[in-house]
Amino acid sequence: MKQTYLHVQENSKYTADLADGLLTITGPSSVQFSIEDQGEKLQLNSKEVVTNAASLIAMEHLFINKPELKTISVNQKAMNRSDFYQNPSLWCAFGTQSLTPEQWMYSGNVYHPVRPQPQPGDLLYSRYVPSIGKTLSFRVVDAEKDLSTFHFWHNQPYVAEFWELAKPEVELKEYLEKGLVDLHSIPTFVEFDGVPVGYFEMYWTLEDRLGPYYDSEAFDRGFHLLIGNMEYLGFKNTDAILKSATHYLFLEEPRTRKIMAEPRSDNQRIIRYVETFPAWRKVKEFDFPHKRAALLECRREKFFMGNFL
Repeated sequence: MKQTYLHVQENSKYTADLADGLLTITGPSSVQFSIEDQGEKLQLNSKEVVTNAASLIAMEHLFINKPELKTISVNQKAMNRSDFYQNPSLWCAFGTQSLTPEQWMYSGNVYHPVRPQPQPGDLLYSRYVPSIGKTLSFRVVDAEKDLSTFHFWHNQPYVAEFWELAKPEVELKEYLEKGLVDLHSIPTFVEFDGVPVGYFEMYWTLEDRLGPYYDSEAFDRGFHLLIGNMEYLGFKNTDAILKSATHYLFLEEPRTRKIMAEPRSDNQRIIRYVETFPAWRKVKEFDFPHKRAALLECRREKFFMGNFL
């Protein structure tokens, strides 16, 4: 079993190779581990210097390839699966390294924390997803570079039905530019191995139109998603994107306890998907001025304790 991984905060690639009871990590820091298999627990031992990055890559490779595995110890230091996937350094490039004390501001009549804002083109998250055999990434859109793709996606009937943005390029460019300066949202592209697959728009619910419709908290997040590349439609890819999106939003801001979504209540594709993913639940239906919506919720503890990655 051999796989290459990107350590996002180092911006470094590592290769993990598991063969004949030995795990070899090769990259900026390289090390070889012997493995003691104790069923739901593995003990890794090395006489070499083990960096934190090499240790995390080793754990990622083993947790991916051994779904039944609950705990890994590296030179007697143990970590369980749910704790491992809450460590942002492997996958999350934005926010986690610059967490600051809360500062608050008004937007209109809403008092909310000051929100950090990445720049166009910034990589936010990247993770190898074994279920699709690809590396999935979220990067901030570039209004010039991504406009033609964004325009093509929104002018496909199955997208336009729910997004209602089948408009000329000039109007969609204004939409993206507005999103890039709006501190309550971050417009991103979803990519598989560098290929644009869809559009993922994340936002803070407190200052969003959704905020007044439920008991919103200061660091709740919400999102809108479309898969515009028709080659990547289907349950397996949707599952990979939504699990990775949920993972990213919880990693980026450790004070986020809930992630919300508000698709149209007749969007059966999303509703059926939520029924298969028990970290999410349908809270209620309600009426926006422009649509009847279903309010969906995912809580941090349900996601990480459920071993969904």
